[in-house]
Amino acid sequence: MAFATRLITAALVAACGAGVHAQTLDVRAESGRIRVTASKPRFLTGASLERLRNGATVVFAVQVTLLTGSKGTVLARSAGRFAVSFDIWEEKFAVTRLGEGRKSVSHVGAAEAEAWCLESLSVTSAGLSADAPFWVRLDVRPQTDGEARAPNEEAGVTLARLVELFSRPQREGETRVQAEAGPLRLRDLR
Repeated sequence: MAFATRLITAALVAACGAGVHAQTLDVRAESGRIRVTASKPRFLTGASLERLRNGATVVFAVQVTLLTGSKGTVLARSAGRFAVSFDIWEEKFAVTRLGEGRKSVSHVGAAEAEAWCLESLSVTSAGLSADAPFWVRLDVRPQTDGEARAPNEEAGVTLARLVELFSRPQREGETRVQAEAGPLRLRDLR
């Protein structure tokens, strides 16, 4: 009986984990860059959305990675940190890309805010063979109060910080988005 219970629990955990990966990515190549959009990039949900609606600013780390395979070698990576706030009177979001090249957008809905974050990132396609298969992975993770710097802080994204952030286990109530597309070929994206 205990074995059956563990088996059911494992199946439920796998099903829940599969939901996180069920996001679909649209990948396109333009001007020597790979850009990603997600048809359902829902990361402004759950505990993060609740924090936003309670007046807090939530910082999200977003990373787009090109890989040689689903679990292959990293070919290229682009990452950014985005401070998101919510205007409770207008029920609209404002987003600021933190660090170098600071940009912002305001008075947008949730879907537009999420799409703006993804549009702000691109990965170089330099060095990719037109016929070599590659995968694209999207990771979006809210930063906790201890991990996030103040929204006006200019510190950039470091590789060590990204590795630490994206390798730690998901916390209860945390909205983490992971999506993957592949195999893709550069010649098919043009």
